[in-house]
Amino acid sequence: MAKKYTVDELNGLSKESMMVVILSMQEQLEQLNQNMERLIEQIAVANNQRYGRSSEKLEVMDGQLNLDFIFNEAEALTETLYVVEPAEDDVLPAKKKKQVGKRDKDLAGLPVVEIPHVLSEEELTEIFGVNGWKQLPDEVYKRVKVEPAVYTVEEHHVAVYAGRDNQTIVKADRL
Repeated sequence: MAKKYTVDELNGLSKESMMVVILSMQEQLEQLNQNMERLIEQIAVANNQRYGRSSEKLEVMDGQLNLDFIFNEAEALTETLYVVEPAEDDVLPAKKKKQVGKRDKDLAGLPVVEIPHVLSEEELTEIFGVNGWKQLPDEVYKRVKVEPAVYTVEEHHVAVYAGRDNQTIVKADRL
């Protein structure tokens, strides 16, 4: 391993010393390039031996099935027998449609806690102006809240407001 020079040491070297250092670095660089080319060649040879055509020419080993026999047998059977293909309805199962109201049925026996989400009069006045709004029916969604050994359905009522001009619709913030 060659000596490592600092910036101050390089600044203090004479022209002849710098030439010697640069020439030695060129020799090291050439050796590194040759080593790298040899390694690339060795890797290529190893990959060729491992994955090349010669690896595909294996003879049948004991205990292993011969694929040629299997494929030839299948061809022989199809040539001698006429196979009736089943209908598409027999092969593919029918798609099940979602039942309407199934979620409501599943949640019917659980206790319900209603959680309102509304905007204050000040917020509505700021958005729409004085008496510039009307309340539409609430948007209702349900979430199942799971606590250990207790299931509770939270029914969120989100207030929906519309301007009298029917151009702007605002929903209350959700938690």
